[in-house]
Amino acid sequence: MITPLQHLINIKRLLSAIFAVLFALGQAEAAFTLNTSCEVSGDGVYLSDLVESKTGEAVPAILIDVSPSWGAVRKYSADELIKLISEKAQGVEVKANKPDQQITISRKSRPLESNQIVELLKSELVKSPLFDRGELEMELIRPWKPMLVPDGSFEMRMLTKINYRTPQTSLRFQLMDGGVPFGVFSVVVKISLWEDAWVATRQITRGTLLPVAKLKKQRHNMIKVRQDLWGGNPSDGRFWFRENISPGRLIYDKAVVMKPVVRRGSLAKAIITTGPLLVSTNVKVMEDGAPGEVVRVENIRTRKEIIGEVIDGKTIKITTF
Repeated sequence: MITPLQHLINIKRLLSAIFAVLFALGQAEAAFTLNTSCEVSGDGVYLSDLVESKTGEAVPAILIDVSPSWGAVRKYSADELIKLISEKAQGVEVKANKPDQQITISRKSRPLESNQIVELLKSELVKSPLFDRGELEMELIRPWKPMLVPDGSFEMRMLTKINYRTPQTSLRFQLMDGGVPFGVFSVVVKISLWEDAWVATRQITRGTLLPVAKLKKQRHNMIKVRQDLWGGNPSDGRFWFRENISPGRLIYDKAVVMKPVVRRGSLAKAIITTGPLLVSTNVKVMEDGAPGEVVRVENIRTRKEIIGEVIDGKTIKITTF
């Protein structure tokens, strides 16, 4: 059973503990003075930007206000800023150096150099399907004069619409801070787009089988290439060349085709599907064809010309009769 005396002692102990905590909190409370001016990043104005510690203690990074827009200068009176700080950082003691003190807040800046503008432009160009393959290289034709931009990240929006690849062009773009434009600029650039591609190591004549051609891959600037490049297996003997190609020339997709397995004038069996029925008949092939290609054939019995798909060297599939 707790006696009245013990109850009084416990109350005194509790009050002593409370006063000790309050005293410790009072001792920990730092006193800060307002800076006359400060530069902030784009993610907000923090207490650590606005004040300095009178005791040398670290200033808490408490968000006080949003950042001013790029190029703008925000001004506060000491009373206005102290009131704002007291709302956002309760319990923090802040004093002004003088009653009529004015505080100005602006954005931090950094110089935008030529190599940085090139990297930004490249990152925009590779978003286009015209430049999303290979290794994009770019250089400025005219010198870029360094300019101040917001410190930290900002956005670029390409204003020039590019419809085809070209080795030299003028690019017009807009720079934005948090979605707000702060300038439109243009530069003249030289562009290269490097990619490994198959080339002929020697003269290739029409009808040469793919493995015989001895192709090799070389790094090539594709900026002026308008046709699709061939990208198959150079050892695949089912394919051959349908045109002559000079040594060192690129191999385009249209130059390599599957070798015909049926020849014009040869005989083959036509498999004819008419609804649920499946019949066959002998036909004369009217043009060369490879598996999967559609060719004209002539029914030997009726002399009627029909169209069919080449299955192999002896079979043509007719879907309509």
